[in-house]
Amino acid sequence: MMQGDEPIDPPVEEPSAEPSAEPSAEPASANAPAATDPAEQFVATAAQSHDLDMAMHFILIGKADMTKASIQALFDSEITDEQIAQLVDEKGIREKFERSLIRGRGLDGSAELVAELESRYFAGTRATSRNALRIEEAVQGLGGSMRQEMVSRQRLLAAGAFAVPSLLKALGDVQNLKLANSARSVLVEMKRLAVAPLCAALAHVDPDTQRKVCEVLGEIGYPSSQAYLFGLATDSATTADVRTAALRAYARLGGTSQDAASQYTALSRRFFDQTPSLIPYAGDPNNVVWSYDNQNGLTGIAIPTTLYCETMAIQTAREALRCDPTSELALAIYVAADLRRSVFTRLLNIDSSSESAESSILTSRYSADFFATASGARITQMALGFAIDASDVMLARECIRVLGANSGATTLVTPMSGRSPIIECLLFADRRVRFEAAVVLAKSLPAESFQQQSLVVPVLASMLQSGGMTAAVIASVEEDRQSLATRISSAGANTVTTGASISEIEGKLSSGQTLDLIVIQGSHASATEEIRTIRLSRSAATSPIVVIANGNDASVFSLEFENDSRVSVFLASATDAQFLAAIESAVGAAGGIAMSPEESAQYMNESLSVLRLIAESANAIFDVRDAQADLIGALGTSSGTVKSSVAGVLALLPTDTAQRALMDSALSATSDEQTMLLMSVATSARKFGNLLQPNQIESLRTLILNSSGATANAAGQAFGALGLPTSEVVKLILTPQK
Repeated sequence: MMQGDEPIDPPVEEPSAEPSAEPSAEPASANAPAATDPAEQFVATAAQSHDLDMAMHFILIGKADMTKASIQALFDSEITDEQIAQLVDEKGIREKFERSLIRGRGLDGSAELVAELESRYFAGTRATSRNALRIEEAVQGLGGSMRQEMVSRQRLLAAGAFAVPSLLKALGDVQNLKLANSARSVLVEMKRLAVAPLCAALAHVDPDTQRKVCEVLGEIGYPSSQAYLFGLATDSATTADVRTAALRAYARLGGTSQDAASQYTALSRRFFDQTPSLIPYAGDPNNVVWSYDNQNGLTGIAIPTTLYCETMAIQTAREALRCDPTSELALAIYVAADLRRSVFTRLLNIDSSSESAESSILTSRYSADFFATASGARITQMALGFAIDASDVMLARECIRVLGANSGATTLVTPMSGRSPIIECLLFADRRVRFEAAVVLAKSLPAESFQQQSLVVPVLASMLQSGGMTAAVIASVEEDRQSLATRISSAGANTVTTGASISEIEGKLSSGQTLDLIVIQGSHASATEEIRTIRLSRSAATSPIVVIANGNDASVFSLEFENDSRVSVFLASATDAQFLAAIESAVGAAGGIAMSPEESAQYMNESLSVLRLIAESANAIFDVRDAQADLIGALGTSSGTVKSSVAGVLALLPTDTAQRALMDSALSATSDEQTMLLMSVATSARKFGNLLQPNQIESLRTLILNSSGATANAAGQAFGALGLPTSEVVKLILTPQK
């Protein structure tokens, strides 16, 4: 169960009463009853009962049209999800009904409506089982007859974690030992679903209940409770008998560490890593965060499942910091989880200013930015390292933004615990991450050399002309490569590299370049091997992949990579529209690689601003000449203020190539643009002298003779800055004016 000090839970197991094929359903509030209370028991009409019977009958005999008609009639009666579940229970036909649903999934012509009935039935079953009044009734039934206890046990196991508050009260009932023992038995049988609410209550209930909860957690056997057990055992307020029970349960779970802070920190990291076994209802849209107070007892607040792990990581990191306020690791996990949660909160449009219970648990007095900046660059660098390890693009960008706001050169480039996360970002597969890291590093203008420093300027320069995707095609046949490259280009990729393998592709990439999309065509064996190699490569470890497959291979690929959102499977026989959809799907799943024109323009402007800063500072670490080729390329394709900015940077490059490119561009331009470019030539000449070729100087003379006004003045400035002999000026004076 243990790997070092890291507790590892067993594989996820649900209680036997939990429906095994149950689709996700919206959980009821942890504090409120569902829509239908037992006191208002639903009574089905004869027509509804008949429609349900007919639906099952026609499914079982394979009559699709009649099946559809019967199910639609049931739906048209305005029956609710909970009422469907109650109708099945009232008739005592659950086994037959679920068997019919399984048969109906494959019934051509009605499968879609059968699937809707199945989804509504299980949603109703889940909501009904979580009804607070039904749960309370079932708990009381545990103390009744053998039949009542059996029925109640099934209901409570179906309710899962939502039954724990009532079961916890029964567990502590010293007046009814039969009820207390039955509650204990149900909690143990509930397994992992009981762990989170019991752990939330453990430190707050009375000593006798604490001892019983410790014993229950020990019997359940999920090491995720280790931190809470050891934390209770080492609390000075804990009674001796409770301490003994907590330590006994802790040892039973495999606990060996004698440091409560490290236990909470390890659990917090597992929540941050979104370990599946720690999510009670991973398929539900919501999950519950539990808390305990003396007035209300054990209560829960439902929050989006997307935010569950981050919220629990924050809570457990806070516990770690209570135990050891000096723990940098716990603080870094807190900061990382808080930043990630703030991103998700914005994406889900959750109003942090509202007074809802959900908002109260998802917000705090201070923002995620506050804690990230106040904790300092070292902690944010650690959080960035977590983001890199998780290939989390959004969190990486948040950390980089924070580092840009409060970090100096020394803290950025000095290795920390054997790694430099901000520098590692220069090789990250997502180009936004690469670029934003390069901007932060460049703006810091470090005085000391550091690893990968030669990548900073090329990464900045790559944004000057790369508005589209940078893609690659891997195929064994050249004809297939070219065909796919053409189709990818039509999807928005402006650079497509082709080859027979990722190794060949990487050999063609420039220094620091990484891939935004990879398309693979080949057999199952060859493509699978390429994907394994890609995930270990420098240029494409997190790149989205589209696999072109034939026939049976497509099904095999789909099953093999169904849990990897970065891999999409595309049938070779499908249409161009479907191919483009597959690319968009893969790109979107990886965090939205395709940049909008507005975003590309923003990045280009920022790149030019930072390159100019480097050039003007004459920084010894970065060489702006590494951007020369991209700047010259951009000079030929840009216009307006962008072209002026490009020319301004080129004028600061101490090379004849840069000055000559400016002059060529000026000679071919007209009007205000020509004036601007001539002024840039003058700037270059003043800094570095005359680097032009004789024919360019002759063309400048001709331009002066044939121009006037602002253009002539700018040409004159360039002429003078080039340091040409005064005899040249005399010639101009003596030349007849046209």
